[in-house]
Amino acid sequence: MAEEKAVAKEQEAPQEQEVAQEVKKEKGPSLFSKIGFLKIPIIFLLVAILAVGTALIVTKVAQGSAVTKKENAKAEKKNQLGKFITLDPFTVNLAGGQNYLQAAIAFEIDGKNTELETELKDRKPQINDTIITILSSKSIDDISSNQGREKLKAEIKKAVDSLLGYGKIERVYFTTFIMQ
Repeated sequence: MAEEKAVAKEQEAPQEQEVAQEVKKEKGPSLFSKIGFLKIPIIFLLVAILAVGTALIVTKVAQGSAVTKKENAKAEKKNQLGKFITLDPFTVNLAGGQNYLQAAIAFEIDGKNTELETELKDRKPQINDTIITILSSKSIDDISSNQGREKLKAEIKKAVDSLLGYGKIERVYFTTFIMQ
């Protein structure tokens, strides 16, 4: 009986091998065996892609934090108040001759720029004359709106800045503005 089983197994073994070979022929060579020689280059390529991607992400994060620091520094600088230089009040006749304007003006400058502060004090007669000329050239319609007053501030800033050699005025403020 054992001999019969052994003979049967011997007869089944070639049949199983034939079936396995037929299945292999039907499937063809496996994909894994086709790209087997490409495994190492593919792995290196994937590692390189991951390395480049990681480097790009780290660079973006570093640049983002640098930009954020710059923006914070700019915002902090804007929030810091400079030094204020207040001029004597001006009373001028407006263009047209029927109305007048009384205005007090203050300049904001960089508090660390002592040369500019000294220059503003030394050039006060020139600055006053320039401002009086600008104010008296305006009509009541020119300066009655907020937009007109903002334009007037910009014009005063530009004219006074042209007189200065040690810096520029940061902002112009009206501390009094009375029209009649």
